Amino acid sequence: MNRSIALASLIAIFPLPALADDCHDRIAAMYDGGALDPRIRPAHRNSNRVTDAEGAHLRTFQTIFQDPLHTVSGVEGGGLFALVIDTRSWTGPTLDGPWTEAPNQLPGDRMAHVDKLRREEQANLSATECPGPTEINGQTFEEIRFHTKTDPNPDMGGTWFGAHNTVFIDPDSQRVMIWQMTDFENSWSQGVSKEVHEIIYDYDETISLTVPD
Repeated sequence: MNRSIALASLIAIFPLPALADDCHDRIAAMYDGGALDPRIRPAHRNSNRVTDAEGAHLRTFQTIFQDPLHTVSGVEGGGLFALVIDTRSWTGPTLDGPWTEAPNQLPGDRMAHVDKLRREEQANLSATECPGPTEINGQTFEEIRFHTKTDPNPDMGGTWFGAHNTVFIDPDSQRVMIWQMTDFENSWSQGVSKEVHEIIYDYDETISLTVPD
């Protein structure tokens, strides 16, 4: 009896590996107010370590994210970071500035653009896999895998981009903790890039990005 209760509790926290259709639907649902929805992702810092196909380090991106309209990002050691708030942007030498306003070509309604990409990626899901619980460094995550891409954008010369994704989600908070990407494709270059991006998330609700003085 106790073993049955314990098994039921584990299944409630970590669902069994899903069948293909169930897995696709589960991942698609995560784009609507779930772990894969950028509109509701909590404020965080993240580090994106980029390696080549053999594992050699190429570069590391550092990002501060308050919400999709308030971000700072740049390449570690690259000497240039960008602060973006609504439709304005600034550049500076560090994650903390100092900032100099810069011209940009951001869309007028950036949240609508974010939502457009979200819906396209949701609709273009393929190769979905739900292996179930996965342990990394002593912590257990829900692992999902999928390929997705955006639609060609007629306002930007038909540009599109996509990749294969492996995402590790905290089962309690339902927050993305690790996001790995590879097999990058896009409309402006030939072939498939085998670079590997691994993004590590560190959530911080105190983050607040404001227009520089």
